[in-house]
Amino acid sequence: MNAKRYLKITLLLISTLTVMAGALIAPALPKMAQSFGDRPDAAFLTKMVLTMPALLIAITSPFAGALVDRFGRLRLLRAAMIFYAIAGGAGLFLENIYWLLISRALLGMAVAFIMTIVTTLVGDYLEGEERGRFLGIQGGFMAFGGTVFVSVSGLLSDISWRLPFAVYLLSIPFLFFVYRYLHEPKAAEEGAEDAVLSVPTGGKLRLYLTVYATVFFGMALFYLAPAQLPFLMESIGVTQASLASIGLVVITLTAAAMSISYQRIKGYWTFQQVYVFTFLMMGLGFGSVFWATNFTGVVAAMAVAGLGAGLLMPNTSFCLLSNAPPRMRGRVLGGMTSAIFLGQFFSPVLVQPSVRVFEFGGTYLLSGLLSLVVSGIFLALVLRYRYRHLRWLKEGV
Repeated sequence: MNAKRYLKITLLLISTLTVMAGALIAPALPKMAQSFGDRPDAAFLTKMVLTMPALLIAITSPFAGALVDRFGRLRLLRAAMIFYAIAGGAGLFLENIYWLLISRALLGMAVAFIMTIVTTLVGDYLEGEERGRFLGIQGGFMAFGGTVFVSVSGLLSDISWRLPFAVYLLSIPFLFFVYRYLHEPKAAEEGAEDAVLSVPTGGKLRLYLTVYATVFFGMALFYLAPAQLPFLMESIGVTQASLASIGLVVITLTAAAMSISYQRIKGYWTFQQVYVFTFLMMGLGFGSVFWATNFTGVVAAMAVAGLGAGLLMPNTSFCLLSNAPPRMRGRVLGGMTSAIFLGQFFSPVLVQPSVRVFEFGGTYLLSGLLSLVVSGIFLALVLRYRYRHLRWLKEGV
């Protein structure tokens, strides 16, 4: 096995750490809420335990990106992985829910650096089709890793809601691979001197902001699954955490399959066309939950949503890496990381009023309809571009 293959395996392993930031403890939420049931706001606070890392990731990522461009990748990555294990594993023993929220916030700061650096390294080490192919494999590997971790978490949660926090300690053995197989890329060294002076402008800035807004909405929508699905399952009579996690397993498995196929799909479609399909499938899947009255129906709806969700991350990452110069990769991808986790954090905050009014089924229907609207917007952009292109060809004849 050559050095580059080991390098890719190392990047894939580290990528799974970002998946564990939130979804890992999702199956434990109902039992966690019961454990802190003496508080009237226990259900809301436990959902915040799930999404608190996302807030700090969103706040920290732009700064992480700037530091990565200025000081390099690997030293910051190693420190972040150690911090990740300490903050993530703290849930094994913390008794106060507010201290638990603080530990989750610190975990989020570590993840901000890890995710920004890993995606930046993909851009540094790989180019062209190889980069797109790897991003698809990375998305699939992360989704598959999420499936494994959520499944294990569901089993551990049946014993104790604290046990899933032990999985965060995996970052320590992963650290060995970082020391052994990764090297500081030349792009980081050459771009450090002018990194502070470079800022995106004009069309590039508009592109970045559009992609950030798109991935924000996509992640807010996707996080309906880990944040709300366990409670939806309870409302239809599924009370075992291990069974409730099956819906999460299904959406991540179908997402993994689509992510792995991303480069093949991208060979036929533009970035905008991929987004059309992404939000179409997520809209149909989440909207179908409204008519699902049993466990099987909910799981089938999650499978449909996963067909779109699996393309969201590789398409976003590839689009930005294809348009960001090496000296700005850290900051551009730091902005992407911020948008992703802002979407995760605000998902339960934005959804909670809808849950109170429309309950869980109606909330999924409303979210599905909004996703279809976004798909329609991208379809309109695709058709507008094709009309202009055809008109230009006609006038040029």
